[in-house]
Amino acid sequence: MEKSDLKEIRKALKARESCISWVYGLYVDPDNLPVWENVMRLADMEEAERFRHISLFARTLSPGVGKDTFPAMLDEEQSSLLSLRSAKGVDIAEFEEFRDTLLSGFSHTDPYYAALARVIYDVPTKSGDGRRLEDGDVVYEALLFSICPATLSKPMLGFDSDRVTELNRRWQIGNPVTGFLYPAFSDRAEDRHEVLIQSKTPENEEYVRGFFRISETDQPIGMKTQKDIFASLLDRMDVSLQHAAAISENVAEKAAEEDVTVLEKEDIRKIAEAAGVDSGDFDEIYDDTVGDVRLAASAVADSYVTVKTDSVVLKVPSDKAQLIETRKINGRDYILIPADGTVTVNGAAVTALAKNEEEAE
Repeated sequence: MEKSDLKEIRKALKARESCISWVYGLYVDPDNLPVWENVMRLADMEEAERFRHISLFARTLSPGVGKDTFPAMLDEEQSSLLSLRSAKGVDIAEFEEFRDTLLSGFSHTDPYYAALARVIYDVPTKSGDGRRLEDGDVVYEALLFSICPATLSKPMLGFDSDRVTELNRRWQIGNPVTGFLYPAFSDRAEDRHEVLIQSKTPENEEYVRGFFRISETDQPIGMKTQKDIFASLLDRMDVSLQHAAAISENVAEKAAEEDVTVLEKEDIRKIAEAAGVDSGDFDEIYDDTVGDVRLAASAVADSYVTVKTDSVVLKVPSDKAQLIETRKINGRDYILIPADGTVTVNGAAVTALAKNEEEAE
């Protein structure tokens, strides 16, 4: 599932006429007991409730594939989910198997709200330059699922009828921590052998693996692990500060391209060579550090180049990375950046960096 596919589905979710048909909701208490469940048509909800649910599902589909959202390949179609997506959304009994599977597999200590939505999207045809032309013949149908933990509201004073008193605390439903879109939307059509997964923590990843029977070796690797692997690759390549800064800038540019989701081996080789890195041992180093891991462009790309020493941290926007220099002055190594434009310290404008050029030298 490419970034353009994800962007299209998110846009359809948030459209005035959302592509969500019905929503099955389940509220589970800390003892893992379902205390409320209902199936609701989106069109029948009050406007505020409808907006909140659409926002919840949109957050499940993070904008960047490779951060908290990962595509995963499946060995077989998920027949129970394919059957459930055909539900009309009027009989609560249709969701009994799904509810029982959720209750037996998801570990938690706080209450949570689980929401399952049916997505029906008439995929429009597009011109070569991406302009929408007309409704096409493809109808994409899927299930979009979110689990949202609840937290107690903060203690606070409020006015109640005739006096100021402490208000009763309530359980508030937060943002999704895990979920999925199945079948995935790939090449502007359904792919029954792929699922798009959202996962915030290793515990949530473990739940998703069990739900879809995905082995641990096939489970997508989280963003932090991907960053660590990429950092190990650069470390083994023995890059200089300027090389690392240039690579970071080039990776950020690559990740910004519309249909670049994964950085393949040859992509990284070209990025390193463009930064001036000797790629003579690249194949051996890459195989040792990255191997078969697929590095998502959005996972290893950074908006800033962060340079740390034992004393300070320097952050420079990736598109300005070429401004970073190193120089030896009086026998000591220095990291330099030009003092262009207005310079501020803790928000206060600095009138001069040195009394004069001769003294600065």
